[in-house]
Amino acid sequence: MQTTRFPVRTFRACLPLILKSTPSRPRKLTVSATMGPARTAVEEVDKGAFVRTAAGFRNQVAPGTQFEPEAGRYHLYISYACPWACRALAALHLKGLQDVIGVSVTHPTWQRTRPDSPDDKHTGWAFVSPDDPPLTSSTGHGSFSCADCVPDTVNSAKFVRDLYDKAKDTTGKYSVPVLWDKKNNTIVNNESSDILRMFNSSFNKLAQNPGLDLYPEPLRSKIDEVNEWVYNAINNGVYRCGFATQQEPYEQAFKELFAALDRCEEMLGRSRYLVGSSLTEADVRLFMTLIRFDHVYVSGSAVMSRVTGWLVAG
Repeated sequence: MQTTRFPVRTFRACLPLILKSTPSRPRKLTVSATMGPARTAVEEVDKGAFVRTAAGFRNQVAPGTQFEPEAGRYHLYISYACPWACRALAALHLKGLQDVIGVSVTHPTWQRTRPDSPDDKHTGWAFVSPDDPPLTSSTGHGSFSCADCVPDTVNSAKFVRDLYDKAKDTTGKYSVPVLWDKKNNTIVNNESSDILRMFNSSFNKLAQNPGLDLYPEPLRSKIDEVNEWVYNAINNGVYRCGFATQQEPYEQAFKELFAALDRCEEMLGRSRYLVGSSLTEADVRLFMTLIRFDHVYVSGSAVMSRVTGWLVAG
């Protein structure tokens, strides 16, 4: 099937319309000099290729550790616009942890996180109330409802950046999901794959669905194998296409993305699930990218190829 590519510079020119947005409510905050410079994933580029940096908080909730599994102790911060955050939210609901772990939901657009500072141009996730008026992008385009947002009832933060500041972050990248410990007033973990697995097993004594295992022991090696290429080529691959600044790394990411999609199509043509005969984390991780593919990565990213019919046929 024939593919269609377009120059990566076309996408880069559209980035301000896709990602930039206006200031939220003015808020004064003193930032520690030890904190890293604020940045976003768009800036994680090396020699024209998008290179995602590792998450900065990797602690685990587990019995016998500093972070014991306890009902009401932890809070999950997400954005519905973020596939990484939504995989954690999906695990929370699949396991039946709605009454164990609280959830706050940011506005789906990025906002100026330090609107009172003319030199700080960082934009990121903002907390608003569902009855707040719609927010408009910094370019003056669009009007985006706050209806599905859930404000921060734990720290009263206005921006996800505030949480990282409170946790004395030094990376400067303020991503979601964030798993927050209310007892120690800090971030436990901000790596979605870690949080997914913690929700799968660490809270089983408190879960409504403890029997559901998204990472069963007999299938772990196969799940890990699938996760590796799905992450590199698909989950992260759409960003490697979208955030590349030179044509060669874009072309490489593009090629790997659609080869991996073909591989998934072949596998799911033989079986309902990627690994084994029941739902696993491999399916959850893939789904969160696929469900956004047409509406986000094709229309708002540099992913243009064989789109018509690929997901529709599936």
